Amino acid sequence: MTLSIVPITPAIGASITVDPSAICAGENPQWILDALNKYGVLVFPEIHLSDEAMVELTSKLGDMEAATVTADGSDQSNKGIYRIAKDKTDKGLSEYVAGNDYWHMDGTSYEAPGKATLLKCQSPPSAGGETDFANLVSAYQAMPAEMKKRIENLRVIHCMESVMRKVNPTPSDEDLARWHAIFPPTEHPLVWHMRDGRTSLVIGSTAGGIAGMGEDDAAALLDELTDWCTQDRFTYMHSWKAGDLVIFNNPLLLHRSLPYTADSGRELRRTTIKGTESFA
Repeated sequence: MTLSIVPITPAIGASITVDPSAICAGENPQWILDALNKYGVLVFPEIHLSDEAMVELTSKLGDMEAATVTADGSDQSNKGIYRIAKDKTDKGLSEYVAGNDYWHMDGTSYEAPGKATLLKCQSPPSAGGETDFANLVSAYQAMPAEMKKRIENLRVIHCMESVMRKVNPTPSDEDLARWHAIFPPTEHPLVWHMRDGRTSLVIGSTAGGIAGMGEDDAAALLDELTDWCTQDRFTYMHSWKAGDLVIFNNPLLLHRSLPYTADSGRELRRTTIKGTESFA
């Protein structure tokens, strides 16, 4: 075996040591996928992968998602890499980055959310900018039986407007039209029973309502669930160093970036593996 795996917390995360030149060799991609399924978040400290190696690894792990919504004309974007930084001049892209500061699951606009995301630290922030992860499967397992019964058959409405109103609470008609063109209201089950027998929750900042429930009651329940799932015992916070690579199993998790300023120097680069399982 050419890589070593050390768990980070009992509920989430593992640190992996591997020679960067061997990360795509032999059985390593399959071992990484197996570890991703087990630990949810994998940290490769200061591995310093090139963009080309990051794309190669992504393709070894699954089908790579094209960077369409996040395309910005950069060299990285042309390779399928999304450059995450707060220097975007396009309003839509700058809003997209700002929305990352709230707990969310990627891909709630799709029938099948992304299977996994790779994040590479090109430049660490001078302050702040950590990334938080919360294990939804562990949180659901620990949830009281009465809450599980209460939420079992509920369906949640997700849309871009829900998260963008946290960034811009007084949108113009143009803003609303742009948001709905990118991600119109989409209904998903709140409780997601996955093929492997585990259960996740489809919640986070894109969740803007619950079918058949009043607005205030829905907001209160969604806030309660998010608070439950993001308790310290279910979370891992990663502080970025130059060259770090983090891979996370998107359907199992919520994640968010902690606040940082545009002049902090923070730049991450992201690739996404296409989803293989639809919301039930």
